[in-house]
Amino acid sequence: MDMDKDIQHIEAEIIRLQRQKEQEQAMIDVLPVRFDNNMAAFKKYIPSVYEQFKTYNPARPFRFFCNENGIPNLLWLDSNTAFYGDDPYQFAKAQVEKILSCSTIDKFSFNVEDDLFNQAHVQYLNKLCLLYENVSVELERLTNIPEHVPMIMMFGVGLGYQFSYLYEKCSVRNLFVFEPNLDLFYASLFSFDWDALLQHLDRENLSLHLFLGQDEESLMSDLLPALHKKGAFWISSVFAFWHYPSEKIFSLVERIKKEFYLLKSGWGFFDDNLFALAHSAKNIENKTPFLLKGKDISSFTNNLPALVIGNGPSLDENIQFIKDNQGKFFLFSCGSSITALHKAGIKPDVLLAVERTKSSADFLALLNDDDYLRDILFLSVDIIHPECRHYFNRMAVGFKPYEPMHGLLMSNVNNMASYAQMDGVNPFVGNTGLSYAITLGFKEIYLCGIDNGYKNPQHHHSKLSNYYDDNEKPIEQLTKLVTQSACYTIPGNFGGEVTTDRLFCVSIKSMESLLKLHEHVTCYNCSDGAAIEGAIPLHTSDVVMNNVIHDKIALTDIIYNKFFSPLDVTRKDIEEFMAFDFFDSVLEKMISDWKHVEMSRSAVSEQMQKHFEYLVFISNTRQRHIFRVLVGSVNYFFSFINTIMYSFDDIRMNDKIVSPSIAIMIEFFEVMKSTYPEALNFIDESDCEILQFYRKNTMRINFDN
Repeated sequence: MDMDKDIQHIEAEIIRLQRQKEQEQAMIDVLPVRFDNNMAAFKKYIPSVYEQFKTYNPARPFRFFCNENGIPNLLWLDSNTAFYGDDPYQFAKAQVEKILSCSTIDKFSFNVEDDLFNQAHVQYLNKLCLLYENVSVELERLTNIPEHVPMIMMFGVGLGYQFSYLYEKCSVRNLFVFEPNLDLFYASLFSFDWDALLQHLDRENLSLHLFLGQDEESLMSDLLPALHKKGAFWISSVFAFWHYPSEKIFSLVERIKKEFYLLKSGWGFFDDNLFALAHSAKNIENKTPFLLKGKDISSFTNNLPALVIGNGPSLDENIQFIKDNQGKFFLFSCGSSITALHKAGIKPDVLLAVERTKSSADFLALLNDDDYLRDILFLSVDIIHPECRHYFNRMAVGFKPYEPMHGLLMSNVNNMASYAQMDGVNPFVGNTGLSYAITLGFKEIYLCGIDNGYKNPQHHHSKLSNYYDDNEKPIEQLTKLVTQSACYTIPGNFGGEVTTDRLFCVSIKSMESLLKLHEHVTCYNCSDGAAIEGAIPLHTSDVVMNNVIHDKIALTDIIYNKFFSPLDVTRKDIEEFMAFDFFDSVLEKMISDWKHVEMSRSAVSEQMQKHFEYLVFISNTRQRHIFRVLVGSVNYFFSFINTIMYSFDDIRMNDKIVSPSIAIMIEFFEVMKSTYPEALNFIDESDCEILQFYRKNTMRINFDN
């Protein structure tokens, strides 16, 4: 009896092996055909992938095999391990079903903000916030992944089988796929029907972006431009999953978690862009000199180092060093650090500011020493408030990236190519200081008080600055303002940890990117604040000084007279370039479309994508400045609408919140439409209430040498 069972088992196994052999032969026949079809599809739809893999040779040897089910699986030859288990299809199907049933969409949270500068963007976003707060308690929440999904991040392609099951279950507007293992993606070109998927995406107007071979260091620099090209607003409602486990996959996931704030930073908005246009136009009208390209201070000085001074708390421990050696450095004072230097009896060679609002000029008045400021060279960016010039004999600016005026002039003025656009000036004035030091050609740069955070919440800026009273005690209102959003702990420059907030994290990343672009520059970080990759930690006590005293007055004259030049552009010219009628037609079209949109997730998503693509088209035309004026606020409002659409699963949601939200957005679009014709008169005249809390200087401290 047992022998009969054994014989039956052997016969069944022989049949199974024969079937497996037949399936493997069929697989071997079909894989090259599928590869050719897939490569032809990528050549048509995503040519960069075709170019990357047309002559690709795997780094790790593998072969395909299959069980009697005929499903291609991958065997790594060096370890003799299979990538999937017995049934790759069943694994992919079960994974997708579990993810879609157990996951929720991660959404932005929006809060009512103080409207410090009477800005329509803030006012109408606040209206959306209040609507959301009032209505959300009445509606049922969305607790799973719906049929239409705005954005998914998938980590790992594997052999690709999960794609079919994912798109069977839902329509994904934007799928961002990260596969660090190029060998696996190459294998998927044989195993998965990419041709059919790409045709489906093209037919349904759905987006796929592949990030292939990225490591955690290159990830964000590739992800950010890809996201902004599709529309940064999509990141407001996203969910993510990994297809297979690996150290590289998990490192990518952790990097995105850690630096997710970068994806929702630096969007700008309408009113700020009008300030930028008006202030820049006024500075041009005032014949303020603009930075020229290709200027380098090294041909005029013998290795003079630059010292970029911020108002971080560690400035206090370095103030005596600066005082003792001020003749041996070219001193860049960043923003409020001027109040600490003034109190210490130090006069910098350059003062920098970057904030566009009137508070930049009003802050200078708090110094209460016009004579002290008068002969300092004031350097800034084109959007700086024009009243700042009244405090200085000499003021010069450079074009700030991602602001509307530079694009407007580049499209209409012939000699604009000779003027520089500055890198890395955002988000804080410390970034502006480092950018200017590098752009002017200094090869050796020291950072003092560029802390980008603090170790003690009661010591968040220099105690010599006007964040503190005459007795160097923290001013309560300012301390609360500075520390209330601090929610990150990051590595310190000299060890330990530093407390910081999201914007300071952006500042650090900006400095790191700038230094990476200029590897010929040696930068020392003498600040006991946050570590900055690319800046060498160095205590001021370890700085090796030469005894050369430089003629910095002559050098400042050279910088102002030779490195900057006014624009030959009048206000009338700028008015003609503004394209008022075109702006009106753009807003009229957007308003009309939104008044007639169907109230469904798919229709609203399609409308947002359509309008964003329209703006991207404008960015490549002579009216490119209009893209800059609109894109920030469009991202914010689309983000909020997107968040609303994927917060609720309630038949009442269209009437209760979706339709009213779109109506609020339309109102805002109407305001933009009516306001833009007055853009060049949109100079900020608001009085910032916060300034009343800063100390007004009444005395000066003289340090003993």
